[in-house]
Amino acid sequence: MTTEKPMSRRDRNLADIREKATELAERIVLEHGGDALHARGLARELNISVGSLYNAFGDLDGVVRAVNVRCADRLADRLRKAARAQAADPIARVNAIGAAYFDFALAEPRRWYMLFERDSDLQLDLRAQQLQEGLLDMLIRAGGGDPDDRQHREFYLMLWASVHGIVSLACRPSITMIEPGSARAYIASLIRAAFRNFPETDPN
Repeated sequence: MTTEKPMSRRDRNLADIREKATELAERIVLEHGGDALHARGLARELNISVGSLYNAFGDLDGVVRAVNVRCADRLADRLRKAARAQAADPIARVNAIGAAYFDFALAEPRRWYMLFERDSDLQLDLRAQQLQEGLLDMLIRAGGGDPDDRQHREFYLMLWASVHGIVSLACRPSITMIEPGSARAYIASLIRAAFRNFPETDPN
């Protein structure tokens, strides 16, 4: 029987910094937006040096990734609940997921911004990649598809991308062509059309 090696004092300090900094960074994002997140401000609020912050996260991108994991967890929870609420019909489940995706963007705009707008070139960590894969697998299963089938994965990935495009445009104040009130109907129409054009995964 093996026992876990106890954490060193340095490791405990770094873990404490990561926990406190992630909580503070998330609060800053929710109160002031993602652009208000800066290493010096975080370090000052935590009463630590910028070097200590970077020792814990690597750089500010590490802080952003930690916040985004929390945002992604919250989004995933909403989507799973939406899918479970429509247990009978696969298309209804996919529609419910699309509507929940849209509702998250409307209700949690700053979390949405952190996930999809703040840093388009941000390198994802392993946990974030696993969350994305898990969400895609959930969508495929909700629609009656097979997550191990390459064609199914491509179909549902394109469907997700298409819904995301509608949601992104509808939630931008600078875009007037798609109003939020119409976006929900567009999403439902898009999903119906997608299933008609891909009979291999059509649950009907």
